[in-house]
Amino acid sequence: MLAALVGLVGGIALAFFREYLDNTVKTPDDIEALTGLPSLAVVPSFAVLNSTGKLLVQKTSTDGEPGTEVALASHMQPKSPVSEAFRAMRTSLLLSQADHPPQVILVTSALPREGKTTAAVNLAVTLAQLGDRTLLVDADLRKPGVRRALGLPPGSEMGLSSYLAGVASLNDASLTHPVIDNLMAMPTGPVPPNPADLLSSHRMHDAILQLRERYKFIVIDSPPIMAATDAVILSALTDGVILVVRSGETPKEAFTRCRDLLAAVNSRILGVVLNAVDTSNSNYYYSYRYYPYAYGYGEGYGYGEEETAGAGTGSRKRSRS
Repeated sequence: MLAALVGLVGGIALAFFREYLDNTVKTPDDIEALTGLPSLAVVPSFAVLNSTGKLLVQKTSTDGEPGTEVALASHMQPKSPVSEAFRAMRTSLLLSQADHPPQVILVTSALPREGKTTAAVNLAVTLAQLGDRTLLVDADLRKPGVRRALGLPPGSEMGLSSYLAGVASLNDASLTHPVIDNLMAMPTGPVPPNPADLLSSHRMHDAILQLRERYKFIVIDSPPIMAATDAVILSALTDGVILVVRSGETPKEAFTRCRDLLAAVNSRILGVVLNAVDTSNSNYYYSYRYYPYAYGYGEGYGYGEEETAGAGTGSRKRSRS
């Protein structure tokens, strides 16, 4: 009996100690407590279907980055929980300023591989689905990812860096998406040796002014803030910044440091996207019980019967009734 009691107390103490050592952002409550910023969306862990209809955890390309099926979830799986999350983000942005919603939006993160490019792509897709001319700019001149995420075919190497270097016009640097209506993309172009110098030049400022007159919305994907100063430079040219945080992986110190760097240049942070949330976690369901209903609403949203994350089976049964 004594051994059982000691084991029980030791197990509980170990659980609390592990939770104490976990210094990552996991829930919207963590975001608000750390920075006071609003949570624009809670994106569940990505899941895609293979050709047989069975659910996969996540499909990635050969280099470990999200594939087209994941990055274009809002287009390829419009009724999925992931798409609902990005539409919620779009709604939050449009309602952030009733009279004049932000037109130029910068998407960034604290560290690499937190899902900022995927968030930027899906935000641009959902904005284009409203019928408004939307431009997605790949301003990550160090590690481009928009062309691959959009599934654009390889072709001209013209892009943002070409315009900034003075060898191409904005029209030459832009591409029309072959499938998604109202969506244009501006790839990076050749990777330059001095990205920060190009992004801080007067030509970048002039480009934003010209693009404002041509498009209703402009979404800019930038490098992580802790990896380069590019995002901080670009934030001064935009109407607001969206920070992407990966649940259970982004350290709290890195998250708050990003907030401080943006605040130092008077950038407006529109909110935070909590990405890759494990919705099967009991703590998540306890604190945010309404998400399973929202994600599971409606029939035939493209997920197989083997799904365990996102909308629970029980919530789907309730929606049928």
